[in-house]
Amino acid sequence: MEGNDANNNANSNQNNAQNTTGQQNNTANQASSTIDYNKIQEMIDGRNAKTEDSILKSYFEKQGLSKEEMESAINAFKTQKANQAKAQDTELADTQASLKKAQLENQRLKIEKKAYDFVDDLNIDNKTMPYLLKMADLSKCIDKEGNVLEDTLKTALEQVIADVPGLKKQTQGVVGITVGADTTNNTNSNNNVFDFGFAGVRPKKNN
Repeated sequence: MEGNDANNNANSNQNNAQNTTGQQNNTANQASSTIDYNKIQEMIDGRNAKTEDSILKSYFEKQGLSKEEMESAINAFKTQKANQAKAQDTELADTQASLKKAQLENQRLKIEKKAYDFVDDLNIDNKTMPYLLKMADLSKCIDKEGNVLEDTLKTALEQVIADVPGLKKQTQGVVGITVGADTTNNTNSNNNVFDFGFAGVRPKKNN
C-alpha cells in the first residue's frame, strides 16, 4: 500500500508540475499578445524627456540662472537640437536625391549607348536616334540590377517609328538607263541615249 501511495504522489506531483508549466506558458502568451509596444516606447521617450529636463535644469541652476532664464535657456537648447535634427534629415534627403539622380543619369547613358546598336535594324540615321529616344517610353527598359533590357528598348523605339514613319531613312531616286519602250508617250526612250552624233558612212564601190 505504501508503494502505491508513493507512486500516486509522484504522478500527482508530475501532473501538477505539467499543469503549472502549461498555465505559465498560457499566461506568457496572453501577456505577449496584450503588450502595447508603442505605449512602452512613449513611456521611454517621456522618461528620457523628463531626464533631459532634469539634467538641463540642474546644469543651468549651477550656472546661477533664474527660473525665467532657465526656461528660456532650456527652450533655446531644445530649438537648436530640433533644428540640428531637421538639418541632418534635409542633408540625408539631399544626399539620397543626388544618388538617385546620378543613378538615373547612368541608366540614361546606358540606354542611349545601346539604342545606337539598333540603327540599322530600325532603318534610321544616327542623327535621328536622339529624337527617337525623346519620344520613346523608356521607363521599363532597365531591370532591377540596372541592366538594359534590349528587347524592351528595341520595341519602344519601333513603336515610335510605327507612329512616325517619316523618321525612317528616305529612299533616294535612282537615275539610270531605261530599257524598252516608254509606255507614257509610245516612243523609244533609248533613241537619244545611244545617239553619239556619228554620220552614216556609205561603203565605197569598187570600179
